[in-house]
Amino acid sequence: MRTKKDLLNALKKELILQKDYLVGEKISTIYFGGGTPSLLNSNELNEIFETIYNLHSIEENPEITIEANPDDLTRTYLDDLKKNTPINRFSIGVQSFFDEDLAFMNRAHNAVQADAAIKYAQDIGFTNLTIDLIYGVPTSDNARWEKNLDRALSYNLPHISSYALTVESGTALHAQIKKKKTLPVEDEKAAEQFNILIKKLSENNYDHYEISNFARAGHYARHNSNYWLGAKYLGIG
Repeated sequence: MRTKKDLLNALKKELILQKDYLVGEKISTIYFGGGTPSLLNSNELNEIFETIYNLHSIEENPEITIEANPDDLTRTYLDDLKKNTPINRFSIGVQSFFDEDLAFMNRAHNAVQADAAIKYAQDIGFTNLTIDLIYGVPTSDNARWEKNLDRALSYNLPHISSYALTVESGTALHAQIKKKKTLPVEDEKAAEQFNILIKKLSENNYDHYEISNFARAGHYARHNSNYWLGAKYLGIG
């Protein structure tokens, strides 16, 4: 059975194998995404940071992001990351502030945990936060979607990402829809909710700087922006 230790060793080995790819480059962003990186504790994350910092030149005040599930972001965990790692930005996978939507999407957390994760992070001193929201969910009509956005805006976050629910072939959701055990995703409703998203965030001083990303001035994600600018990057894992 593979363990987190095996994964960490593989990541560090790959970083060493790929060390020449960014030779001469200054690293401005580090991003822990995909999977569930918030399963790693501070010691495990620092093993990766140590390898990165030993191999590469890092800019002063880099943007260092970790994606996290709300149910992982306890006050104790956040406090540990704040005190013992260089992480300075969180991308929290809220998806919705309504339990019915979260159950439909088979998420492990609930709305109370989503709210707590954001507030814990802010209380501990993390100011550079973004959350993910999903639109086009069959359990969510336009009125509920607006309530989701109003809830997100109530936290005064600098950045919000939002994506349409997509049904991938071979997934459990695809099978349930095919068997008519659950509601299908409606493209027309998703388009309506995308337009509601753009209008409401624009009215609240968010720039729609990338297809799925909205930010207030000075808070564009440097990592996201680098992709669109065609900057050189190294993906590990």
